[in-house]
Amino acid sequence: MRRIAFLLTLILIGSCVPFAQADAVKYEAPKQIVITFTGDCTLGIDDRERGKATSFDAFVQQYGMDYPFEKVRDIFAKDDLTVINLEGTLYNSDVGRAKKTYAFRGDTSYVQMLKNASIEACSLGNNHSMDYGMAGLRSTVETLEANDIGWFGSENEFNQVFVYEKDGIKIGFVSMYEKSWWDKIGILSSAFEQLRAQNVDLIIGFPHAGIEYDVRYDRGGGQDKLIGKMLDFGADLIVCNHAHTIQGIKQEGDKTILWGLGNFVFGGNSKIKNNAMGEPTNYTYLAQFTLSFDENNKYLGHQLNIIPIVVATGKDKAGDLRNYYQPMPATGKDADFVLNAIKRDRTPGNLNLNPYVEGIGALQEFVPASIFR
Repeated sequence: MRRIAFLLTLILIGSCVPFAQADAVKYEAPKQIVITFTGDCTLGIDDRERGKATSFDAFVQQYGMDYPFEKVRDIFAKDDLTVINLEGTLYNSDVGRAKKTYAFRGDTSYVQMLKNASIEACSLGNNHSMDYGMAGLRSTVETLEANDIGWFGSENEFNQVFVYEKDGIKIGFVSMYEKSWWDKIGILSSAFEQLRAQNVDLIIGFPHAGIEYDVRYDRGGGQDKLIGKMLDFGADLIVCNHAHTIQGIKQEGDKTILWGLGNFVFGGNSKIKNNAMGEPTNYTYLAQFTLSFDENNKYLGHQLNIIPIVVATGKDKAGDLRNYYQPMPATGKDADFVLNAIKRDRTPGNLNLNPYVEGIGALQEFVPASIFR
């Protein structure tokens, strides 16, 4: 019965729709790099979930390693680079668990999920990368590196940045957790200096910040200040996560700021929580940037495509909404919900979104690079 109910849920929500840019509105350039970003991903569980049929581990055991990213794998395979925020550790021991409410751990074999889904890079600059101390972080880093998956996160002893290169163009990535930056401003500054020393053509900041489950960005708080500091240091684009719900998008000159994408494959919660407005948080989106360059690798600007996503769910006997840990492209009312969740942010400069088009996404206007770059 549970299997039947699950399949019915997938049918009702919608099947995977291949997304392609619409030629009529797509900006063309001599060189282009397509990068897809997701919301928060936890490929593991907290100890209190172990052994439960509703846990992420149980779903993976039943449906296989490909299951979590199965409905979005084709999208990831067609871009140049897919980047996720990996919240939690890939670690085969329960020794060293941090004294905190939630500590997430998945088996190191779970890295196969990333490889099979064409996910090439992970941000570790978040509040769960140290859930099992330095041993857990080292295990995560070693596992990613052994499988040729890039990572970045300016925390602890690593101070790691990531550089993606294609056609002679270099894109730099840097991330940091909100609660760390004010006493590690030197580390953050050093990360940007490392990128400039490698002569990157564009820098993308990946802050982990905001008030959890709040639909607004943290005006004047840690989120606002960390993002502002990254912009001061030279970030060209900002992709923020941590709130576990969709927040707005801001256009600031030639820079686009994504305040929060929400949860993606989030094994940390078997039950779908509601945000501050009482809405379920199984809605998210893929932020797919097409970065344009001329023949001499000069940055021309970027274009954002918003691909609405809904995570499969089902109700238990108590009527609670359960997480089925499988995001898929949204259509119809589900897609409209995602775009409306972005548009309701009244931040000055919040993006006036182009509408969603079935099978494409919500492709936004091309944002030209400043002549003063």
